[in-house]
Amino acid sequence: MDIKLNCYLVSEPWQVEVMRCIYNENLDMLSTHPLPHRTYQEQQDWWNQNRQQLKAYLYEPIMKPGKFVAFLLLRLREGFCTPVIAIQKEEWGSGYGQEIVHDYIAKAAGPIAGTQLQSNKAICHINKKVGWQIIGESGEGCHKIDLLFHPGINPQNKCKKEVFMNILNYLEINPADFDFSKVDIEG
Repeated sequence: MDIKLNCYLVSEPWQVEVMRCIYNENLDMLSTHPLPHRTYQEQQDWWNQNRQQLKAYLYEPIMKPGKFVAFLLLRLREGFCTPVIAIQKEEWGSGYGQEIVHDYIAKAAGPIAGTQLQSNKAICHINKKVGWQIIGESGEGCHKIDLLFHPGINPQNKCKKEVFMNILNYLEINPADFDFSKVDIEG
């Protein structure tokens, strides 16, 4: 895969603001559950309250230095991560989504849980290509949501059952109803 983007760790308030602008522009495509439109102060407060559990990155095209077009947010949870990515609408179709998904799988360095709107065909296609497993479903009609698990990219580092149970809890999947033969976990 050709690398099209430079990646920068978010640490400054102005970078959090760039993330907020891209986030607000993409709420309709991010929303597997209701998300609020955020003001500048709300975003800064949220960042400062949660930054110990977050790693965030901004992306700029190599061919457009200084123009940040996307972000990645990884929330560190109980033995796994959850990602949020968003790309400026004017950059949709550029191939950046696939590059960012590959990047966050590497950056997570372990198991990942997530959700995807079934109506977002682009992200569903990318997620399938990179090994996300659909382990459940929720919602109704055009708001159907796939519940996702990715074991990470290190085949020697299998997801432990305790961590997978945390993932099921996060995704609100009842372990008593789950078919554990669907996933390759340790223990």
